[in-house]
Amino acid sequence: MMPALRRAHRVRWSECDMHGHVNHTAYLEWFEDLRVLHWESLGQSFRPRSVGPVVGQLSVRYLAPLAFGEEVELCLSVPSLRRTSFVHEYVVLKDGQRVFECSAVIVCVDNAAGGRVPIPPEARALMLERDGAQAEG
Repeated sequence: MMPALRRAHRVRWSECDMHGHVNHTAYLEWFEDLRVLHWESLGQSFRPRSVGPVVGQLSVRYLAPLAFGEEVELCLSVPSLRRTSFVHEYVVLKDGQRVFECSAVIVCVDNAAGGRVPIPPEARALMLERDGAQAEG
């Protein structure tokens, strides 16, 4: 599946532990940035009374270590969606090889009331048509 978003990244010192290896939490912060960009690319916002994306589940695999100063590519794909949720797949590539992968179930919630709501129709259409997501259930 082609990524919906790709971004080059150079590992910063602040993302590393005392040995110069990328801290495990840095990967999740990188993908928080992509998640925000993707939501905004769907014409959505983060206003208090709007529908917002909430991480409902994460599955993470660290495949190889990264170190300070290394150049990587961050990728986000949207393989599938349901009525109130969709899946983001994240990959970190170094020299074209996977060094990290993560799958996240993103749930749409009403930010004012806190409950699940359907994916906004315009966002749903873009994920299906532009991002190549497949409708499930």
